[in-house]
Amino acid sequence: MNIPQLRTLVAISDTKGFASAAERLFVTPAAVSQQMRTLEDELQVALFDRTTRPPRLNAHGVHIANRAREVLRAFDAFTEEARAPDELAGVLTLGCISGFSSDLIPIALGNLRQRYPRLMVRIEEGQSTHLINQVRRRELDAAIVTEPLVPEPELEMLLITAEPLVVVAPPDASAKSWSEALTTLPFLRLNPLSGMGILIDTEIRKAGLVVSEAMELDSSEVVISMVRAGLGAGVVPAGRLKGEQGEKIRQFAFGAPAIGRRVVLVERPDYERSDLSQVLYLELKRLTATGDATGHASDVGAGEDTL
Repeated sequence: MNIPQLRTLVAISDTKGFASAAERLFVTPAAVSQQMRTLEDELQVALFDRTTRPPRLNAHGVHIANRAREVLRAFDAFTEEARAPDELAGVLTLGCISGFSSDLIPIALGNLRQRYPRLMVRIEEGQSTHLINQVRRRELDAAIVTEPLVPEPELEMLLITAEPLVVVAPPDASAKSWSEALTTLPFLRLNPLSGMGILIDTEIRKAGLVVSEAMELDSSEVVISMVRAGLGAGVVPAGRLKGEQGEKIRQFAFGAPAIGRRVVLVERPDYERSDLSQVLYLELKRLTATGDATGHASDVGAGEDTL
C-alpha cells in the first residue's frame, strides 16, 4: 500500500467513478483499475461493488476512503513541515470562472513561478455555482468566482477585485440609457446559472424591466462579439472591453445606482495548504491594485462612454 494508491482511492470517492478519477489524476482508467486491484489484494478486502458498471465503492470502501483522506491530510501536512521554511511547494488545484483567467491568472502564475519554482497550479474553468460546490466537496483546493448573492458561511471568501458592470449595445443603437438599451434591443443573456448571470438577472428584476431574450451565452466575450454583430444588447464586466479594437460599442453603467461584481477567492476554512492559495491571492490583489493586469483596475462612470 502506498500514497498514490490512497490518492487514487480518494479521487474515486470524490468523483464517483474510475474514468473521472483518472482524468483528475492525469492517468489512464486502466492504471486506476490496476491500482485498486493491487490495493484490494494487499488489504485482502473488497472495496468495490463490481456488479455495477462502472464499479462503485461498497460500504467498507467508503469507510476506507474516508480513512485514506485522513492519512493523506497528515502526509501532506508532514511534507509541508519538512520542506525549507522559506520555500513553497506543492500542487494547488484551482477553479476559475471563465474569462477571468484569460489575462490576470497567467500574469500572476508567471510571477509566482519565478519566486516559487516548485509550486504547481492546475486550473479548471467553470461557472461560479459549480466551482463553489467543488470547493465544498474538496474536489478543488480553492476557486476564483463571482461572489454569490447568498452568503456561504461554511466557506471563506477573500475579495480580489470589484469590477463595474456595463450594458453594451451596437454603435447605431438609439438608446439613451442602460434600461432603454436592455428593453428596446434583443437581450443577450449570460448563463443564468453563472454568478454573473444571477447578479444581472436579479438587478433587472429589481428594476422592473421587461426584456426580450434573444440568446443565452456562456461568456462575456461572446456577448461582446454578438453586440458587435448588431444582434442585441447585454451586460458584461467593464474590464472585458479593455483593448478592444475595431468598431466602437456603446456602453452604459449598469443599474441605478450603478453596480458591479465582486470577484473573490473561495476556500474552506480548514484547508490544510492555505499558504499555497494565499500566495496566489496576494499576487492577484497586487496586480489588481497596481493595474499591472490589463482590464482589472479600471472604473467606468455612471454615464455613457464609447470605446
